[in-house]
This record gives sequence, C-alpha cells and structure tokens, in this order.
Amino acid sequence: MADFQNISWIFLATAMASQERGANAAGISAVADGINHSVPTQKELQSSLSWLQTRNLVIKEQGKYNLTDHGQELFQQVRKKSDILLKMWENLETDLRSINENNVA
Repeated sequence: MADFQNISWIFLATAMASQERGANAAGISAVADGINHSVPTQKELQSSLSWLQTRNLVIKEQGKYNLTDHGQELFQQVRKKSDILLKMWENLETDLRSINENNVA
C-alpha cells in the first residue's frame, strides 16, 4: 500500500528541487529536509520516486529527476490552490490519492 504522505512530500521536494534543472537524489533529499525538517530514508525516497515515475509524474534522465508535463500540471494546480508549503503538501496528498484510485479502477 502506498504512503501518500511520503509520496506527496517527495513529489513536492522534486518539484522544488528541479525548477531550474534536473535534481539528483541528494538535491531532492535536501529540499525534502527543508520541507519536513526530516531527511527521507533511501527507501522512502526511492519508493516514492518509483511510484511517481510509474504514474508519469516524474521522469529520470541521466541521473536527474524532473517533473513530466503531467507532473508540472499537477504542481501548478496545487500552487494555484495555496502558496503555503504545508497546505501544498496536504493538497498534493489528496490529489495523489485520487490519481491512485483512478488508476486502479
């Protein structure tokens, strides 16, 4: 079962870390620490990135992660709802749960 709190945390960190250019795992981890004041474990990071890649939200190219067009759309929708970081994280968690439910059905 997916942990949507972690997945949304890593998605938000990836979105923020890769805004100007692709981000490596260390860069994503550093931004995640800034969001949550906690460094994600290797397992949390990799399982979240894998989940996001299989849903076409994140892509990995040459060791760097970026949002796909679909991921960018989702991030922009979340930013329109709120520019408060913790609210963005909460909204992402809800949206990613919905994406998961729609993919399963």
